[in-house]
This record gives sequence, structure tokens and C-alpha cells, in this order.
Amino acid sequence: MRVTTVTTSRADDVAGASITSNTLASRRDLLIGAATAIPMLLSRSAYAGDAIEVLEDVPGVGTRGARRGDLLLFHYVGKLADTGEVFDSTRGGLTYRDGGPGVFRPVAVALGSGPVPGICVGLQQALEGMAVGGRRRVRVPASLGFGPQPVLAPYAVVPGGSAVEYEVELLRLSARGPDALTQGIAKCGQGGMGQQTELCRDIAIAEYL
Repeated sequence: MRVTTVTTSRADDVAGASITSNTLASRRDLLIGAATAIPMLLSRSAYAGDAIEVLEDVPGVGTRGARRGDLLLFHYVGKLADTGEVFDSTRGGLTYRDGGPGVFRPVAVALGSGPVPGICVGLQQALEGMAVGGRRRVRVPASLGFGPQPVLAPYAVVPGGSAVEYEVELLRLSARGPDALTQGIAKCGQGGMGQQTELCRDIAIAEYL
């Protein structure tokens, strides 16, 4: 597996920035907001006695692990720990609860910047320390997952108090902002009315430091 490592100055990032679709611009704006917001750090000390359990860890090929403040692009599959039922996934191939076809499209987050819809604290913790190209499988207790109340996830209902498991693959890491992270994937946009999935299966593993 090959990995592209790009080290640039911030001035180079600004000069080379190119937004080619409204969908990508929306994703970029969300990432900028997350990266510049007052951090709501995911401190493990806030959950005394609770921690994620790493079940499998395949090292990546990047030069360093993900840190809080990095922008990450990754795939994940979330399953109920008790039954193995998939409740959320970026890899498509299933049918949403509303009957629509599941979409293959990775998700982007600013690690440690605060709550992200659909991305629980335990999943963000699972990403910490991962290098691009790496894969990790973790078990997340309810206190770091979705809590005591039932949650309507894309593919299934997560019962209140449920432990969940995630399979995660880190595709890209950027310490240089959203323009670098989304380079070359303008046609792999977010969901909603402007949903685009072209090239989502062809994203090259890369890090931008």
C-alpha cells in the first residue's frame, strides 16, 4: 500500500485551495467550524471506569498517529455488540430504515473538537493514534456510545444502554485544513439533496502535515 505524504506551509495551502462544488464547500465550512470551535475535549477522565476496548489493531502506513485537532477522513461500520446487527455504516450495501439504498461514502471529522452528529465519543477515541491506512476494531460501552436512551440510527435502532462495536479505516489525515483533506474528491460529497458519490471508491490514502 502506498501513502502520499504532503508537507506544506499554510500559505501554500491557501494558494492551492480549490472548491469545485457547493457540496464540497459545505463540507469544508463544517470542518472549518469544527476545527476553530472551542474544543470540547474527549477526556477519558470524565468517564471514570469507562474506556473503549481495542479488539483488533492493524497498523497504518502514515508517518504519525492522529491527534486532536487533525482533520480525518475515514470509513466505519457500527454494530450492536450483543447481536452484530449493523446500525450505521459508511460502506453502503445495506438498506436504510426508510427503505433507501445505503451509500458508500466516507465521513470527515475534526478530531476532538466536540460532538459530531452520529459520531459518538467512543468512535472519536478509537481514531486517536491511528495512522492513515490503519484499521481498528473497538468495543464502546454505552457511556461512551449513545447513552441510556434508544437512538434511531441510519440502519437500525440502537437500544438504550447498548454497547457497540466499530470497525474503522483511516483514509486521510490533514493538519493543514479541509482543502488538503478533500483534495481530488469534489465529487464524493455529503448526503442530503446534493448527495454525490462519484470517486468515493477511488480515494487515495494520504496525509497532509
